[in-house]
Amino acid sequence: MNVIIIGDRDLLFQKATLIFRRILNTNTMMLNMVHSPNRKKKDKTRILIVDDHPVIREGLTQIINRDTDLLVCAEAGTIGEAVKAVKKQKIDLALVDMLLGNTTGIQVIKKIRNLCPGIIAIVFSMSDKSQYIKQAIETGARGYITKDQISENIIDAIRQVLAGKIYLSKRLAEKFPKHELNEFLADDSKRHYK
Repeated sequence: MNVIIIGDRDLLFQKATLIFRRILNTNTMMLNMVHSPNRKKKDKTRILIVDDHPVIREGLTQIINRDTDLLVCAEAGTIGEAVKAVKKQKIDLALVDMLLGNTTGIQVIKKIRNLCPGIIAIVFSMSDKSQYIKQAIETGARGYITKDQISENIIDAIRQVLAGKIYLSKRLAEKFPKHELNEFLADDSKRHYK
């Protein structure tokens, strides 16, 4: 019997791939029913997805584009592609993977917000480590979501950050002492992003 040992990251990626493929197959017909040809593109929130795995980008695109007021207008697999997308078109919101090959989502957020300070960012990751969440929020991300919750919660996360709130799932919020969590959820208009 042959045994293949798969690292945690590879196993999680395989699970995410299967979930997104299922979503793609099941929801293709729903996409056609939900799309409204009368909506103007300028009315939609324009979204950039930054992840180094094409299947994740494709799955998120399918989920997000089901909503008539949201549009994934660009995808990027690297920091360079993300910068190019921001320079090329208007982006309202960026969904950024925390770990991208040789770089981090934090570096991506800093770079694209330097070019366009009005971009709202949400970080997603396989990791639920509190230091990643804290670092993302301190850098200016308005939300943090784990990949195991993304297919069910991404639309809610997007809606909350567009409404000016910070999004953390209940499970992620429980990782912080109450006083620290209150700082995250407080109005951050006076916060200086690093």
